[in-house]
Amino acid sequence: MGIRAASFCTKTSKLQVALAGAILCSLIPLQTHGQSRQKQELQKLEVERQTREKRAQVLEKTADQAAAEIINLRNQLVNAALVRDRMEKSVERSETRLKTLRRNESMANARFMARRQALEDVIIALIAVERDRPPALAIRPTNATEAARVAILMRLVAPQLDKKAREIAAEIGQLRQVRQDILMSNRDYREATQNLITARASVGGLIAKRQELEVRLRRDAQAERSIISQIANRASSLRDLIAQLGDVISSTNKSGPSFARGFEIARGKLLRPANGQVVTNFGADLAEGGKASGITIRTRARAQVVSPYDGRIEFAAPFRSYGRVLIINVGTDYRLVLAGLGNSYVQAGQEVLAGEPLGEMTSDASIIPDLYVEIRRGEATLDPSQWLAGT
Repeated sequence: MGIRAASFCTKTSKLQVALAGAILCSLIPLQTHGQSRQKQELQKLEVERQTREKRAQVLEKTADQAAAEIINLRNQLVNAALVRDRMEKSVERSETRLKTLRRNESMANARFMARRQALEDVIIALIAVERDRPPALAIRPTNATEAARVAILMRLVAPQLDKKAREIAAEIGQLRQVRQDILMSNRDYREATQNLITARASVGGLIAKRQELEVRLRRDAQAERSIISQIANRASSLRDLIAQLGDVISSTNKSGPSFARGFEIARGKLLRPANGQVVTNFGADLAEGGKASGITIRTRARAQVVSPYDGRIEFAAPFRSYGRVLIINVGTDYRLVLAGLGNSYVQAGQEVLAGEPLGEMTSDASIIPDLYVEIRRGEATLDPSQWLAGT
């Protein structure tokens, strides 16, 4: 019995070994097949990664070229903004001259009417004297005294009459000249206004072109980043491929020129953000209480607003009752705040050059075009009039 049991156990062990061997033999091809599939997937993803990497390199090169073009456009914008600034000042001068000329015309016309009335009174008096003039001495010698009196009166009145006539002639000439000057000034005003419209269109065209380039760069780069992210997700279990994909990032924001250098020594040299008169000074008492933390410049409707210094836009959006607000980081903990714009051309994260147009004031006649300007260092506010040139 023991021998049979031993023999059975021996046969069973041999059978188990054979079965185990058969199972292992059957698993080897499966493992090999799985490894082959993984290898094929790796190869496929590697090919796609390389294609996308080349695409990213092309986009990066395109981004470099577009970034250079954007820098060139920004320089053109600064120059165009200077032209628009001159046109705005020219329109302001034309408007001031027109107002002065029209005031002069009104005064000259009033003087002319007064002198005309005086002359008419004298003429009426002379007509009355002439009507009652005595007959010739040869006919009525008794009226000799009266005739002599009239002759003396005429000798006295004639110079005054001649003087008033010359004065009126001068007034008429001056009035004609003033009206001619008004006609010429109107023409200059129309020409200046047209030049301003052209300058605005030039600035607007350059801004639109720059924005189109920036949008295209962001769109292409974001699309490429999305595709690469999809590849990484599909290959998330393949550490080596993910590691390689980590280096494939297309550039979306190439560094522009160095900005915001030396702001702390720019006191008295900052560009004025807009043309106009300061109507509220730093530290002035406010109607609603408290002191003004900045200055307020009253501008023209649709006046251009430019960046006083190189910097980066940190905020560009409407804020409460302040209208559209721009906050510019100009380095070393300094920030410029411009509030009250009707429209802006920039967005957060964008770098700007000194003199580059940021937007314009409102064209709404019911809103006073006041631009609020504030300079901050940390939490402290500084007097902008000590920093802006020409104030």
